[in-house]
Amino acid sequence: MKKINVLIIAVIAVTAAFMTSCKNDPVDFAAPTVTFTEDDQTVNVNTAVSVSGIVYAEGELKHVIAKKKIVSSGTVTTLEELTKFDNDTIYNFKYDFTETDVTESFTVEVEVTDKNDKPAVSRYVTITVNVHDTAVDKTTSAIQLYTAPGDKTGKECFASLTPDFMNYTWTDAQGNESVIDMYYYNGRYTKSASNAPHFCSGNVSSTNPFNGDHLTGDNTTLFKILEGTELSNLGDWSSIDNDENISTIDMSNTSTNVGEISDGSGAFDIGSIIAFKLSDGKMGLIKVNSLVDGNSNGVYYDAYEDYITFDVIVQKEANTVVK
Repeated sequence: MKKINVLIIAVIAVTAAFMTSCKNDPVDFAAPTVTFTEDDQTVNVNTAVSVSGIVYAEGELKHVIAKKKIVSSGTVTTLEELTKFDNDTIYNFKYDFTETDVTESFTVEVEVTDKNDKPAVSRYVTITVNVHDTAVDKTTSAIQLYTAPGDKTGKECFASLTPDFMNYTWTDAQGNESVIDMYYYNGRYTKSASNAPHFCSGNVSSTNPFNGDHLTGDNTTLFKILEGTELSNLGDWSSIDNDENISTIDMSNTSTNVGEISDGSGAFDIGSIIAFKLSDGKMGLIKVNSLVDGNSNGVYYDAYEDYITFDVIVQKEANTVVK
């Protein structure tokens, strides 16, 4: 009987020790997280911008601090610092920067510490600021270009997309290569009514105009037919008076020969808006007004009769990014 009592006492002691041990074991909470609603952004100088997101700490929030850091100088400003929260685990943040706050590129860093002695976690996003004159130049009368002939004897088929907006024949282009940005071509050696119209960088030789010759020393121009959000963001053509929605157009997928593919994937038509980027970095827009079959023969490649008209908007100054 005595042995049984000793055994019962031993079991109770072990159980109590086990329960005490379990009760004191700390819970291994996950590390805090910082999630931004917006990714890195690129904006024009003096443009309002916001940065928002959410902080989460499974082990309960202890400390949140947000800082703005100027990239060029390293100057740091505290946006807010908190040690008390309405919610133990979640904090939603939003920092609004007015036009006067956005003068050069900066980062926004948010750091969070929890009550479970986890290492502080910080994340940041970068606001890259385009610093330049945001004004634009616009054509006051449409540019008219004839399709480039194969024998060099046609009418004006070259154009400058910089503020003089001049057009040139092959002969006129000689000696003026430095200001020529593009030419208009509507056909190939094998011409057909199905050929899509071409806007070509002046030094493109693949279309074989002018008996196979092409200019040298002229500018390289990149083109992109706008669609979707980039197109809708522009709004009405007549109301575009700055480069706010021009300078941020993604020109990573462009061509020196718009219209090369006649199945529609590279073609443009009346009303199309085409973005361009010049050799000097200036960006702009072309609005196609008309494609004219001057002799009404059903094709658009006759060098003396067929032409295109279009308007142009171009930056006064190329983007300069302060990093």
